[in-house]
Amino acid sequence: MEDLWAADELPLRIDELAAGLRDPDRDLDDLAEIEEELVTARRRELIPYVERHLAAAVEAGDWYARHVLARILAETAGHTSLAALLRAYSRDLGDDQDSLSTRLQVLVQAHPAAAREILLPCAVSDDEDLRRAAIWLLGFVPEPADLNLLAHAARDADEGIRSAVVGTLGSHGTEPAAINLLLHLLDDPSPQVRISALSALGFLRQPRALWKIHSLANDDEPGVRAWVAIALGRVLAVEPADPATSAVLDQLAADTDPYVRDQAAAARQRKSLHG
Repeated sequence: MEDLWAADELPLRIDELAAGLRDPDRDLDDLAEIEEELVTARRRELIPYVERHLAAAVEAGDWYARHVLARILAETAGHTSLAALLRAYSRDLGDDQDSLSTRLQVLVQAHPAAAREILLPCAVSDDEDLRRAAIWLLGFVPEPADLNLLAHAARDADEGIRSAVVGTLGSHGTEPAAINLLLHLLDDPSPQVRISALSALGFLRQPRALWKIHSLANDDEPGVRAWVAIALGRVLAVEPADPATSAVLDQLAADTDPYVRDQAAAARQRKSLHG
């Protein structure tokens, strides 16, 4: 093993792995063995080589190579790998990225101050993908000062960025400015953003949001109307006797869409349990 990890052989070993990952006839067992050797070694001399190959894998659209190389980089470089991992994560290569997203969350929560120094510039980057990823990740290390940045991002032309804002606002809990922004996002032109905002407000169970949630009972999108019922069902846990909410649920119970009707029935059942 000592011979294997001679300093001049380190780049060759990572090059061998990267070449194997590009080979359509690759032997996954052999590649997994090399991957484990590199992870176990944790040799920091490898970091620039892994970063270069990781960037190339992302550029080539190879999600599996990204998965393998991101793991090696994270295990080798720890929180100092955050910038490279964030750039790699920000590109949609068609996979679910569960392992990489989990690694990012763990890294930022373990080193919040260092993470925020990287995330804040990325959250205002000209690169939409990077901006979206950084805003999402800020939700795991929130600070009140972020609300100004989020207010600006809530007006972004990119729907994905506005959706990321909703999730991060949820991390600010019942902070009045965060609730106000979520209420504003209920008017978003994107149905998915409206649904996300309804979900966040329902989770936060803020009675002062009821009037705005009620207004979406006439939304053109059935999915939005269904989430009105879901959100109201959650808020009813703290405000069970609101007559306006009862009227909205009656309306949704007679909706033309069966899923909306089902969610209204479920919300009514919660209401009966709480009221």
